[in-house]
Amino acid sequence: MPPEASSSTGFIAGRIRRPLPAERPHLTRCTKLLCSAFLTLLLLAGVLVFVVYLAVRPHRPRFHVTAFSATGVASGGPVVVSGQVSVRNSNRDIAYFFDRFYLSVEYRGEDVAKEQPLTATPLYQPPKTTTPLPFQGLELPSTAGQDMAQDLADGGGGRRVEMTVKVRSRIRARLAFWGNRHWHPLNVRCQVAVGPDGQLLAEYLQKRCSIDFF
Repeated sequence: MPPEASSSTGFIAGRIRRPLPAERPHLTRCTKLLCSAFLTLLLLAGVLVFVVYLAVRPHRPRFHVTAFSATGVASGGPVVVSGQVSVRNSNRDIAYFFDRFYLSVEYRGEDVAKEQPLTATPLYQPPKTTTPLPFQGLELPSTAGQDMAQDLADGGGGRRVEMTVKVRSRIRARLAFWGNRHWHPLNVRCQVAVGPDGQLLAEYLQKRCSIDFF
């Protein structure tokens, strides 16, 4: 066999027989300790968040229609709506910041009053409080008044006129000394109905409104 082949074979055999690097047990123990510490901290953080959630029990703000009237609804107009929407913060430790509120009235799927200012300034609501949002003297278009009078004359819907009061704003929350700096859009829909006298029907009084935010 040529010397070059023998040398090459010996080199390859030497590489094959070379022992593997010895394990480093101190590094393995260190890695295991770090993983254990990280998992322990993660578990403690999860338990802490869960305990805080149980203690605070956050609730959404609740909107109700406490008053509503539509004068002139039976005569065909002009129809003027007035009323009040209440905002309830039932949380024990969470306060709410609201941006300015805007009011719209929907009838037959269309806004007959749109984006009317409901409050002149932003609103701060402490925990366990109820804030009234009154509105009055909001005149609807003459065509809407005529349609409402026709609804009552035809007896459709049980001699009632159904509308939707919509409230729009932005909201952010504050817990103790921690406050959320991000505003979230707030959209509220309140179903109302009046009779021939223009007064809110009893079954709609204090009816809870649907709310969409976050």
